[in-house]
Formats: sequence, structure tokens, C-alpha cells
Amino acid sequence: MSVHMMRRSSLVLAVLMCSFVAHADQPWVEVTSPHFSVATDGGEKRAREVALRFEQMRTAFGVIFKKISVNTAPLQIIAFRNGKELRQFAPLYGGKPVELAGFFLGNGGHGSPGASQDRQYIALDLSQEDSWGTVFHEYAHLLINSNFPPSPVWFDEGFAEYCSSLKMDKKEISLGLVKPELPELLMQNSWLKLVDLFSVGHDSKIYNRDDRRSVFYAQSWLTVHFFMTKNMMKQVATYVRMTEDQHVAVPEALRRSFGMEPEALEKSIEGYLRGGTMYFKAPTPPGSDTVPFNSRPLSAVDVKSFMADLDYHSRDYRARGITEYQEVLALQPENVVANRGLGYDALQKSDWDKAGEYFRRAAAQDVKDPRVHYLLAMMMSRKGMSSGNSENLDAIQKELKAAITLEPNYAEAYNLLGMTLSFAGEKEDAIASLNKAIALSPRNPWYAGNLASAYLQAQDFEHAIPLLQELEKSSEPGIASMAAQQLQQAEAYRSAINRHGPQSGKIETAVETVKLREVPEEPPSPTTPPQNAAEKRAVAGSSEPVLFMKGVLVSVDCSGAPAATLTISSAGKKWKMLAPQAKKLVLMGAEELSCSWTNRKVSVNYRKSGSDQGTLVSLELE
Repeated sequence: MSVHMMRRSSLVLAVLMCSFVAHADQPWVEVTSPHFSVATDGGEKRAREVALRFEQMRTAFGVIFKKISVNTAPLQIIAFRNGKELRQFAPLYGGKPVELAGFFLGNGGHGSPGASQDRQYIALDLSQEDSWGTVFHEYAHLLINSNFPPSPVWFDEGFAEYCSSLKMDKKEISLGLVKPELPELLMQNSWLKLVDLFSVGHDSKIYNRDDRRSVFYAQSWLTVHFFMTKNMMKQVATYVRMTEDQHVAVPEALRRSFGMEPEALEKSIEGYLRGGTMYFKAPTPPGSDTVPFNSRPLSAVDVKSFMADLDYHSRDYRARGITEYQEVLALQPENVVANRGLGYDALQKSDWDKAGEYFRRAAAQDVKDPRVHYLLAMMMSRKGMSSGNSENLDAIQKELKAAITLEPNYAEAYNLLGMTLSFAGEKEDAIASLNKAIALSPRNPWYAGNLASAYLQAQDFEHAIPLLQELEKSSEPGIASMAAQQLQQAEAYRSAINRHGPQSGKIETAVETVKLREVPEEPPSPTTPPQNAAEKRAVAGSSEPVLFMKGVLVSVDCSGAPAATLTISSAGKKWKMLAPQAKKLVLMGAEELSCSWTNRKVSVNYRKSGSDQGTLVSLELE
């Protein structure tokens, strides 16, 4: 090794060791139980306590909701000794860390918005007096996300707080016990109007840094407590469907769901607080207090890896996480966590070769890591190796089945497996796999969207159309747009079958013919002058119906950025398809449009703007 390289390595080591100081003044340990992993600098005893409490909470949840199998996604718990350590990783609001005793980073945007999808985290401050309350509150969020459809913020936080008082011994599970500080807080402060409480969102000021945030939490807890005690969860479910799926205004949804004016319901909840509250109790299942543990000390590099992973999975610290991954690999090139993390980052940037290099290096070190198998499959799928090559389809399925064997509740793996099987023509197995993904993660609307696509591939309109009609009302713009487009596609499919009878080949050819006949030869003139040629073509077709086409993507011309022109060959004809804002094009099967794509099988929704020209609405890679 040269002197220059020796000095460089020494410098890297020195920088790394300095960065470990914040985490190395107390030894770190990892304790694992049947369902959890806890990393902490609070000592092995505290780590075992945290893991045991999580196991008990999981058991209690199953008892309360009579679930034999409780869904939980892969979860890493990091328990910090004090708030100062936790604050270095806390979510930011207005550029400042939010004051929290713990936080949850979940997937699909239903935990903390912007979190990555391949891993879930709970971070805790063990110095808080009611640290177990924090444990249960944060884990309740994961249980809610993994077992129930989307619900409003007040319900999520209220239910999590309801669970935070869990007590469990060898004989009895107690839930919904009253913390004295919550009624006191409500007695000493003015309440939010019920309509205002029910209107709070994840981005609301009161939910993040407002001085009435504590009132919001306490009032949400009381409201859920009231509904649980009064056996009104059916009415709550009706209200949630109205507001989340049908977008009914909060006051009207309250009237129709609970049969009273919002002010009357508000008074009933206030009276419940004054009249005394009840709590839930049930017998403890046998053997719940005997949990096996394994433990191991964590090295400085191990700790750095955990922190890098936590940072990367937070929207606010992702750049810092990438730098930390790179620092870890400078010392330990075969580190599984850092290779997996940088591979995932390369995957998100469509750098397939680099992603594959990182993932294979990680797999060589730990063949029992389900995420590595899943990410390898995702990389192959996104790279386009599954476009008609049965060998690659088999390889993707093999990796996904390995991931599911190692992690039976891996919703993402079931989702990708379902999409792969659908493409391979194994329709029944595809639908079964996608239904399993939805059962494991009912709050992810993209799984339902993929299921709708699988139903369409199977020409099962009885299931596809109602599901798409539901998704069309989604608060997720991408989902709503996709569902609207596929509804038109489904109606075209059904129309083609009614006109021509069941198709022995692919239905798409008949659909394309039927839809193209409906297009007028000359589109109407735009009412607003466009700014450039790309916008002119986009505006010209903006009032035209959305059409569907399958074909082969020949090339992508990005010379007119921000627009891109895609050449697509379909039915012996070459089309020029414009994406006016290429980076904003709705894509399925990839994160963003690539100018290097060639010879890719695609399905597109578009508006016709000429005899062989169109403006893209969405593009799906097959």
C-alpha cells in the first residue's frame, strides 16, 4: 500500500471513530426475540424488557381483535438512553427536530410521510418516565398500519394512546387504563371542536409543533376510549369509509355515521370524561411470559450501520445516511447493512448494475436476509429482464419465494410476486399472491391497484371494476389517476368482448381497434395559447378521451427537456408519444422515465393528437 493510501485510510478511520463518539460512550447491544430486534446503549437488561413488552403487546393485540395471526412487517427497534441521542434522528418540522419520546418510520407513507418502503423502524427514548407507554404507543401505529385500512390521524393517535397503558401479567391483559395526566390536561385546557379534531392531518400545524398538540393527543385518546367503551366501532368504521373513500365533508359524515349533530356528539364525549371511564380486560394466553432471547454486543461499525440505516429511511436525513453507508464500507467493504442500503439507493436511481453489485455482495455475507432476496428480485424486475424471458421470470420468482420463506409476512415480496406471476400468465396464483399482500398491508393502495390490474389481465371484470371504482376515490393522486384510466380500459375490454365475443388471443388488439374508432380525426383547437411546441401538442389533445395501447418502446428522445418523445411500435405502426413533463409522467414498473430505454414492452394510456401522434397520460413497463 502506498503512503498516500495509508494516510487516506487512516484519515477515514479517524473520521469514522470521531463520528462514533456520540454512540460509543456506553456499549451497544442487540437483543432478539421471536418477532423483534432491539439495539440499544441502555444495557442488555433494558433491551430484553423492551423486546418482552413488544411481544406482550403483539399478543394482546391478537386477543383484543381475535386475530390468530397478527401481521407485522420487518421491524427494527432502536432504544436510545436519553432524549439528546434521540433528538439527533427526530423528524424535522420547520427545520427543527420535533420533541418526541419516540417515533415510527413506516412504509407506504402511512407511518411517517416520506419513509422508505423496505424497512420499518421504531426509535425510543428510554429515559422517559413512561417509557413503556411510548413503546406501546409507537408499536400500536405499526399494528394499525399492518392490520387495518387507512383511518384519520385522530383515530390512529387516539388508538395508539389507548394501547399505551397496556398492562399484562400471567393472569390478565388490561388495556385502556386511564393515565391521570390525560384527564387533568383536558380539565385544565379548552378543547378542540370535534369537527376541527377530526380534520387534523399529518401536515397540520397542531399535529407537529403547535402549543395545543398535547390537547390533540389527549382528546383523541378520550374520543377513541369513548367509542371503544360504548361499542360504537361500527359507526366509526362507517365514518372512516365516508371521509377516506367517499370524501364526504367531516360535519356531514358525523351526522350520517353517528345519527347526531357534531355538537351533540361532542357533549356526549365530554360527559363521558366526567362520568368515569372503563377499561378492557381479558385472560392472558398461556406461555406469554416466557420468551426466548438471544443477544450480542455491537461493534462501533455495527452501531454506525444501524444509525446509517435509520437515517436513510428518514426523509429528513437520507443524504446523511448515504454518506454514513459509504463511511462504513470504507472500513468494512462486505458490511451487509451498508451494501444493502447503497444497493437500494442505486435501485431507486435506476442504476441496475451498481444495485446488483451491492446486493450480491450483501447476499454473499448473509443468505438469510429476506430483504436482500427481495431487493435482488426488484432489481431484476425493474431492469426489464422479465420482458418475455422465462429464465429471468423464474429467477425473480426464486428470489421472492426465498424472501417469503425467511419472512412469511413480507407484504412487498408477495406484491412483486403477484405482479411477476400476472405477467407470466399465472393468473390465479397472481391474484392469490396480491390478495395476500393486501391482507398483510391493507393501507397500501398500490397493492390494490396491482390486484385490479391482475383482474383485468384475467378479464375478471366483476372484481376489477368495483375495485377500480373504489380506488378512483383515493386521496393518493397517482392511485386515483391510475384507477380512472384503468376503468376506461376495463369498459373498453368489456365492450370488445360484447361486440366480438371472447378473444382466443390477447384482448388488447380488439380493445385498441374499438377505442381508435371513437377518436375524431381533428382535435378541437385549444382555448389557451400554449407556451411551446410540447405544450401545444399536450393542450391540443387535452379534451380527447384517454385511449389504451400495447406495444414496444423503441426509443426515448430527451433532447427537448423537460419534454420527452417516445417512439412506440404497435400493430405495425410507429407512434410518436409526447410526455410534456417527463419527470411527472405517471409510471408503473419504474421510479422515473429513463432516456436510455429501448425495446421494452409497454402499455400506455394516451390522448391522440394526430394520425400517428399522441400525448402520454401514463406508461407501464411490462
